Amino acid sequence: MRKLYLITFSFLISLSNLSAESIFENVTKQLESNTKRYQLQNGLRLILVQRKESPTVAIYTKFLVGSVDEIPSQSGTAHLLEHMLFKGTANVGTQDYSKEKKYQEQIEIWGSKLDQLRLEKRNLESRSIAIPSDLQSQIDTLTKRLKVLQDYQNEFIIKNEDSYIYEQNGEVGFNAYTTSDVTNYQIQLPSNRLVIWAMMESDRLKNPVLREYYTERDVVIEERRMRTENSGASLLRERFLAVAGEAHPYRMPVIGYPSVIPFLDIADTKKFFTEHYHPGNMVITIVGDLEFDETKQLVQEFFENIPQGPKKPEIKPYEIQSAGEKRFTVEFPSGESMLMGWMKPTLPHVDNSAFDILDGILGRGPSSRLYKRLVLDTNLCSAVSASNSFPGERFTNFFLISARNNKGADLSKIEAIIWEEIEKIAQDGVSEEEIQKVKNGNIADFFRYMDSNEAMADTFGYYELLTGDWKTLFRVYENMNKVGSKDLQRVARQYLKRNRVTIGILKDSRLNTKGTNNE
Repeated sequence: MRKLYLITFSFLISLSNLSAESIFENVTKQLESNTKRYQLQNGLRLILVQRKESPTVAIYTKFLVGSVDEIPSQSGTAHLLEHMLFKGTANVGTQDYSKEKKYQEQIEIWGSKLDQLRLEKRNLESRSIAIPSDLQSQIDTLTKRLKVLQDYQNEFIIKNEDSYIYEQNGEVGFNAYTTSDVTNYQIQLPSNRLVIWAMMESDRLKNPVLREYYTERDVVIEERRMRTENSGASLLRERFLAVAGEAHPYRMPVIGYPSVIPFLDIADTKKFFTEHYHPGNMVITIVGDLEFDETKQLVQEFFENIPQGPKKPEIKPYEIQSAGEKRFTVEFPSGESMLMGWMKPTLPHVDNSAFDILDGILGRGPSSRLYKRLVLDTNLCSAVSASNSFPGERFTNFFLISARNNKGADLSKIEAIIWEEIEKIAQDGVSEEEIQKVKNGNIADFFRYMDSNEAMADTFGYYELLTGDWKTLFRVYENMNKVGSKDLQRVARQYLKRNRVTIGILKDSRLNTKGTNNE
């Protein structure tokens, strides 16, 4: 369950003698009185939360765009674009864009042409066809030309100027992230520097320049090597989504396919920006020391003249759960592990709330059923966990069980124990005491991160973007609190079936090598 970040500790202490329901009712009222939601004329949604504890603000700007919005030939575009938007604008990141512009335009033209030639060469090589000498000659010529143009452009580029400007104004946490569902840009600033943010970020949307595109694309290629291809666990998760979701939007890796990233076209990336980075597809959330009217007027001044943009089309692919178990194996020189996952509804479906409880029953912490069986009792695993809503919440998603087995452990025994625990719940249900323990843990999570402007801004913006109402986060808790034993039995029987499961095994390839050498 996504963690919910709320109000101040002092407020909670005053409510400590009340029931959980009363606490959340009071929390809701307190937050609603300190929060205002606006929608500008161009469709931009603005959420303001007034918290006067310190003279700072946290600002999270979210766009409803992630890897689910890509087609295979553009895999990785959302993530690459996140990188590119830190490269500056026509006003930031350049000594003189009027002089730099001609080099940027030439780089885009010849860089795209070079990509086409390199792609042609790759396709010929894949069919064992000799590379024509004139093709290789053109590639060599354009590679040199592109390097010369980049060197000329570099004379005008001021690297990381946006970071420098923010640093001079007291920033903390200037960063961004891309997921399957959303792309987020975040920063914390002194509240009297909010106008600096408004100037910088509105300019980023109005006048982006995708400078250093080809060198940054190489950075992303290396990032994929480091974070995915050099990690057995990452490869296992990526393969799981590809196998479990044959037509599902979540099968697209956020980082992109290794065969596609080197050929991501700059013209397609600019088009992707135009389609998805516009006011009708974004939410700005500002939390901290602010005045409502003054802050709203500031955002209107800098952002309301940005065109609304096209309406987001509905994504057509929709996974139909096929009857029949799916299995796959990934070999990698690392410790071994197993993933088991089942497709299920996303929020606000009532069954999603039951899975918020079920993940705690089965695999959250040392007191969970699978941890006791697999780690403490049998010593088959060194770690085990269960998680709901993998890898996102815009579409049907997965209930996932992950087990990291100890060396020499019998995987069939691990799997058998997991099925035993699922079937116990399906047949016998769960005691109210065990359910309440998980609910109490969720409540503790709810309050543990409450006193954080940045976490609140992240969470409010997330729910507003995905559901159209930031207050959905309260309904998530309310629905979870209604879950009982019969609900857990029902979802276990309905979704966690043997003919609906996808099972992935990460095998240590070094063991195979040792076996070969011993023969």
